Amino acid sequence: MTILTVLGGASAYTPGLMQALIAQAAQLPLRAVRLYDTDGGRLDVVARLCANLARSAGAPFTVTPAATLEQALEGAGLVLNSTRPGGLAARRIDETLPLEFDIPGQETVGPGGFFYALRSVPEALRVGAAMARLAPGAILLNYTNPSNIVTQALADQALVPVIGMCDQSDEDLEALGHALGAAGTPGFACNGLNHATWYQDVGFGAEPCGALGPGLAAPPGLDEEHQLRFTYALEMARAEGRGWPNSYLPYYLYPQAFVEQARRVGPRSDVVAASLGRYYAHFAEEAEAARPQLRFYRGSAGFGDMAVKVMRALFAAEPLELVLNLPNRGATAQFADDTVIETRVRLSKDGIARTPVPAMPASLAPLMGALERYQRLSAGAAASAALAPRIAALAANPLVGDAALAARMLARARTSYGDLIGWEA
Repeated sequence: MTILTVLGGASAYTPGLMQALIAQAAQLPLRAVRLYDTDGGRLDVVARLCANLARSAGAPFTVTPAATLEQALEGAGLVLNSTRPGGLAARRIDETLPLEFDIPGQETVGPGGFFYALRSVPEALRVGAAMARLAPGAILLNYTNPSNIVTQALADQALVPVIGMCDQSDEDLEALGHALGAAGTPGFACNGLNHATWYQDVGFGAEPCGALGPGLAAPPGLDEEHQLRFTYALEMARAEGRGWPNSYLPYYLYPQAFVEQARRVGPRSDVVAASLGRYYAHFAEEAEAARPQLRFYRGSAGFGDMAVKVMRALFAAEPLELVLNLPNRGATAQFADDTVIETRVRLSKDGIARTPVPAMPASLAPLMGALERYQRLSAGAAASAALAPRIAALAANPLVGDAALAARMLARARTSYGDLIGWEA
C-alpha cells in the first residue's frame, strides 16, 4: 500500500482530484493521501473537505494535511507536484509584463512561461532533493507549469524518477470533436513538446476525423481566447493539409492577435482571483456536512482524471496508453535523446514503452528546433540565479529572439516580481 502526497494541496482543484481518486480507489493501492501547501488556512479547509469526501464514500485511504514539506514527503510512494509558486499575484505579472513589450502575455508560452519557470523550477528541484532523502524510490508526477521546462530540469538533475503530465491534448481534440459533431473518445498520435505538439491520425471512436470544411468553426462555450486559438489552429491545419495543432502553437505564428486580445479582455488571473472566495466558502460549508455534495470547484467534472490514470497505470499489469512528458530516449529523431518530449507511451507497473512517433510537419521543424533549444536553456537557467544564462534562455524563446530585449525584460521583471523570483546578488 502506498502513500500519495499532493503538493499544492490547498488548490481549488484538489476536491476534483479527490473525487477522481475516490472513483478509482479500487485500482489504486493507496492507504493515505497527504495534502501539503504553504497556505495553511486554505489547506485546513480543503483537507477537512477531502477527508469528509473520502470518509463518506467509504474510500480505503485516509486524507490528512501535513504541516511541513518534510512531513508530507516522509515515506511517500507517489508525489504529485501541483503547485503555483508565487500564486495568482505572480501569474498576473506573467500575463501582463510581456504586453509592455508587445509580446503575448501567457502563463506557459513566451516570457510569461519563462518567468513562471524561474519560480517553479527551483521549488521542484527542492522537492526532488527532499524526496531523494525522505522518500527514496518515490515517483514524482509533475503537473506544475511550464510542464516541459520543470520536467526537463528534474530529468536533467536526475534526483528522482519523474513523469510530466498535461491534459491539453484531450482538451484540444475534444474541442475539435465538438466542432465536427463527432462522437467517441479521441484517438491520435502526436509528436512535439508540451504545448507545442502536432496531432496526427486523428479519429473519434472508430471513425477517422472528418473533413475540415469551410463551415467549420470553434464550438460554442469557449471564451474569447480559446475561440481565437481554435480559429488559428484550424487555419494551420488547413494549410498543412493533415493533422491538427496543439492550440498553443498559434501564439508563435500569430502573436499580435493574442497581444490585442489580451489587452482588450484583461488578464485571466483577475477572473480566477475574483472567483476563489466563492469556492472556498462552499468548501468550508461542505467540509462540515454529513454527506458533502460538491456543487462547484475549479476544473471540469473530469479534473484529476489524468493524474489518476497515470497512478492507475503505475500499478497495473496491463499497460495504459497515455500522453506524457518524458525524455525522448530514441522515440523520435526530431529531438535530442535526452530532451523531454510530449508523446504517447504505454505505461504499466513494468515500466514505460514508447510508441511509434509520427514525423512533424516539415513546416514546423524550425519552430520545434527553436523551442527545444529554449526548453533546454531555460531548464538550466531556472536552476540558478545567474543572470547571463537567463538572458540567453529568454532570448532563445521564439517570441523574444533578441538578447538586448531579453535583458530589458529581465530588468523589468526584477522590479515587478521582487522576491517572488530569486535573483543574482
